[in-house]
Amino acid sequence: MKAIVIKEFGSVDVLQYVDNYPQPVMADNQVLLKVYAAGINPLDWKIRQGQLKALLGSKFPLILGNDASGVVVAVGKLVRDFKVGDEVFCLLDANQRASWTGFAKSGAYAEYAVTRADTLAHKPKNITHQQAASIPLAALTAYQVLMHRAHIKQGDKVLINGASGGVGLFALQIAKALGANVTAICSERHHHLVLGLGANAAIDYKTQDIRHISQKFDVIYDVVANMPFVSYQHLLNPNGVVVSNVVNPMSLLATQFNPVLKVLGFKKRYTFAWVKASGVDLAQIACLIERNQLQTFIEQSYTLSNIKIAHAHSESGKVQGKLVLDLSAL
Repeated sequence: MKAIVIKEFGSVDVLQYVDNYPQPVMADNQVLLKVYAAGINPLDWKIRQGQLKALLGSKFPLILGNDASGVVVAVGKLVRDFKVGDEVFCLLDANQRASWTGFAKSGAYAEYAVTRADTLAHKPKNITHQQAASIPLAALTAYQVLMHRAHIKQGDKVLINGASGGVGLFALQIAKALGANVTAICSERHHHLVLGLGANAAIDYKTQDIRHISQKFDVIYDVVANMPFVSYQHLLNPNGVVVSNVVNPMSLLATQFNPVLKVLGFKKRYTFAWVKASGVDLAQIACLIERNQLQTFIEQSYTLSNIKIAHAHSESGKVQGKLVLDLSAL
């Protein structure tokens, strides 16, 4: 099969286009996908650079890519909920058993990929494979923070720091779908976008010190993780929570062991969430998409042969939408 393979960590130059790479072998609880599109995320080039080798090891060759959309071409004998021909999308996990780092054992930059059946959801009929491939990692990250960590509910006041990024845009839309009042922090040039998606207010971090916001919030989702908990705690309601996808040890200490907060009866806290491949959660996201409550924004699509250009674009930090690989012609 055709695939993008790396045999060492490094710059975009380690990305190799291969015509005859072996097709992955499927386990009993897995499915084999014909990949029609793959998402390109910052996680991909961080893995390529070796930033996560302490977690993932250094086993080569490696096929990058975590987000996939395609068609099921074979199913393991233990798989019951999916059949050959189903159009699906997922956050790939090629491990036979779930693990907290399993999502990063990937392989979407290829004609075929394997993943556990419990990572899959049926692709919404109202979006393309390219759109579907741009969703899982970022949307699952936002959904699991808001639903499983912050437990937001109707009427909650939510502040999203980094609302115009890939995860932030999904977080904004999911929070609004759940009935929250959302304040978005992003640069002024993105205010039109976030307000158009339903944000109740938008703050330009370049011109306003967010530490001086007068409003109180039930949830602060710090997507960019650029400030410690002590900078935010005065913005929280008594039972409020700050959630990030990047653990900050000092913030954990500040909220877990601050005796003053406990004496005063406050339950303000800081926590973090690590995204997990979950077909159950992704199916809920698919429902939001089908109800037109959640949309994705693709800035550019690339072919496999242009993967180096795609990674350079992602690394530039100037991406205003999602980047995807189109493998439909392979």
